[in-house]
Amino acid sequence: MTRPIIVIVDDRLASLTAMMNAISRRFGADYGVISHVSPREALDDLVRIRDDGEAVALLIADQWMPEMTGRAFLEEAHVMHPRAQRALLVGWGDRRANTAILEGCAYGQIENYILKPWSPPEVHLYPVVSEFLADWTRQNGPRMELVRVVGGDPSPRSHEISDLLQRNGVPHGFYVDNSEEGQQLLRQVGADGHEGPVVVVGEGRYLVNPSNAELADELGASDLEESSCEVAVVGAGPAGLAAAVYGASEGLRTLVVEREAIGGQAGMSSLIRNYLGFPRGISGAELARRAHQQAWLFGAKYVLAREVDRLVPDGDDRILHLSDGRRITARSVLIATGAAYRRLEDPALEQYVGRGLFYSAGTESGIVLGGKAVVVAGGGNSAGQAVTHLAKSAREVTLVIRGESLSTGMSDYLVQLIRRLPNVEVLVNTEIVGAEGEHTLERIVLRNRVSGEQRKIPTAATFVLIGASPHTGWLDGAVARDRNGFILTGNDLLETEGPRRSRRPPLPYETSMPGVFAAGDVRLGSVKRIAAAVGEGSAAVRLIHEYLAMPVETAAART
Repeated sequence: MTRPIIVIVDDRLASLTAMMNAISRRFGADYGVISHVSPREALDDLVRIRDDGEAVALLIADQWMPEMTGRAFLEEAHVMHPRAQRALLVGWGDRRANTAILEGCAYGQIENYILKPWSPPEVHLYPVVSEFLADWTRQNGPRMELVRVVGGDPSPRSHEISDLLQRNGVPHGFYVDNSEEGQQLLRQVGADGHEGPVVVVGEGRYLVNPSNAELADELGASDLEESSCEVAVVGAGPAGLAAAVYGASEGLRTLVVEREAIGGQAGMSSLIRNYLGFPRGISGAELARRAHQQAWLFGAKYVLAREVDRLVPDGDDRILHLSDGRRITARSVLIATGAAYRRLEDPALEQYVGRGLFYSAGTESGIVLGGKAVVVAGGGNSAGQAVTHLAKSAREVTLVIRGESLSTGMSDYLVQLIRRLPNVEVLVNTEIVGAEGEHTLERIVLRNRVSGEQRKIPTAATFVLIGASPHTGWLDGAVARDRNGFILTGNDLLETEGPRRSRRPPLPYETSMPGVFAAGDVRLGSVKRIAAAVGEGSAAVRLIHEYLAMPVETAAART
């Protein structure tokens, strides 16, 4: 396979030559570097590159060129090379380029921009180009495989294991069990003849159809010896991870319990463009991995792939009963379990889960489904982000929403981007009512909620992102909740008639059980935004400090 290609286009020869030489020096060993002074000639060359089957990793184009603007060039080039990263080259202080940058990012025409002049390149050029190439490699390049999964295709459990590894940031590969590569790998580790997915860890160890907890333990992801802490965080979504970072960094012995994957629902977002500090955007999985590592470096401990079945008070302590029978004793608790994806109502659809019907849209989906037709159901930001990601490589994307307008539940920047994508069709007042396929999902059945008319459309995969409900069933009888299961905190408790277990007013984010707090999507009145969840998780740590510093008489009725 030939080296991936970096294409640079700039009508100013001196500027072009300088960048060509600088990028070739740093990246030329791994990438072919091509330059053009004419965007039209560059487009012709990109046709040749495509026809030769070569891959373009990065396109860099100066904004102001006589033949066409850089933004227009990158838009045309994207049609031929939809997986290439795109950078607009603009001058420092060029106010005319502001609109091109802002609209280009918002409409999905560019990933980001590069400023010129950029000398020295070690400071102003190489770090930015490295980010572009890292993003491209993460999506399209060779992958490190610390873990290898050998299983059936289709196989719901194989997909579940791969998805769990993906969401927890574990580099892995998947091999179909009846393929030559899959059979060879099974023979190498002595696992041939086993039924169910086989997970190969390291050079020779393997697990046959392991539970999620067994897999997490094998990978060393859980601190199984930990049984007590000052603050137990239940849930490792944005709110829980923020609490873990601040709690551990401020000297609290912090333990995080997560039943599925680091990042929660936010961890499955393919690209988050409106999170503070990431102008190029960041995937939910990458954001979660960084927060996970950050909390770990401060000393936070983790227990993964376990659910909390029960929460009970015991004097000044709070006891968490885990699904594996273990107990964790904590002086305080933060509930950040977030919300679970709602599933389609028709039980007949469950047979296709993992076989073409998915309740998440991981970043790898766009690669697997390149050139195919897919469906996304949902009217929120998660659905919008999935559409914009899948549209980069899928032949066509059909977005199905039950409401009358995208703008009802989706951020405006996503609405505007979706409207400009040529391969996306939006069906309003529409819902999924059935599916067809012999072994895997082949067609989805849609119904117009106004006319009642039904239609079938072929699809390689359908991603259902239709909202969520709070994961609080395990809190029955423990803390006060509203009729939908969201946890009451702070002043909301004062407005209810239910009994409170404290003689003092509750602190903000504190539940009806003193010393137990809630943050993020699980809490009644939360904003349902990642930044808001992070803010609540970090603010809750300050309140936990305040609670732990209270005399017993002030904390009142801790049992």
